[in-house]
Amino acid sequence: MPILDHLSEEITDVVEFHSFHNAWATQIAYDLNEILPKNFRAKPHAQLGNWEVDVRTDQTFTASEKAKLISQYQPPCPSETVCVKLSAELEVFIVNVGRRTQQVVGVIEIVSRANKDRADNRTAFVAKCHSLLAQGISLAMIDILEIPVFNLHHQLLAALEIRENVDTSPAKETPLYCSAYRVLPNLDEDVTVEFWEHLLSIGDELPELPLFITSEIAVPIRLERSYMEVCRRLRISET
Repeated sequence: MPILDHLSEEITDVVEFHSFHNAWATQIAYDLNEILPKNFRAKPHAQLGNWEVDVRTDQTFTASEKAKLISQYQPPCPSETVCVKLSAELEVFIVNVGRRTQQVVGVIEIVSRANKDRADNRTAFVAKCHSLLAQGISLAMIDILEIPVFNLHHQLLAALEIRENVDTSPAKETPLYCSAYRVLPNLDEDVTVEFWEHLLSIGDELPELPLFITSEIAVPIRLERSYMEVCRRLRISET
């Protein structure tokens, strides 16, 4: 099913985006739990310190049991690989991400209107994403809302000083996109950030994104599959 216009009256009369957003996060977590290796678990609408995230993937472990990792999934080549400095100061935004029996390894964010309708909200969202990467947590970002016309992926790249000359003004932005990121530590103070980006439009199909659960092993986030299932369950496909 192609991406629908979730701000149109035709769709909002059936289900508001807030409800769709919650259902989609839950379905993504369900789908991940079908393919994650033993001792990994995806949770929808989870807390991460003072923040709420749409889907959180944890590695659970005990002193006597370690995960046996098997994955047949081969992620595609990243859109770009760059060396960056990640500020440790941003880690104040996230606290207690790891506990004795579990460790957060991945986060998926579905962008809402509230994430990008005001400058302060955009700054806070990008700071949260920056902080997650600073702690080595794999990240995926999904935005299927054309309004407000801001691309938070581009703003994150600017915050990481990867693409400093990108014009992030609304007139120049591509508002629909999805992206994924992983961080690989280097021997010096820099880290390597790999990211996958897909610029989208209404009517496009959603791609798969890689979610890295270790520095080397990823599982696919099957966005089109979960999107179609939520549309079916909420009876949007009948409109």
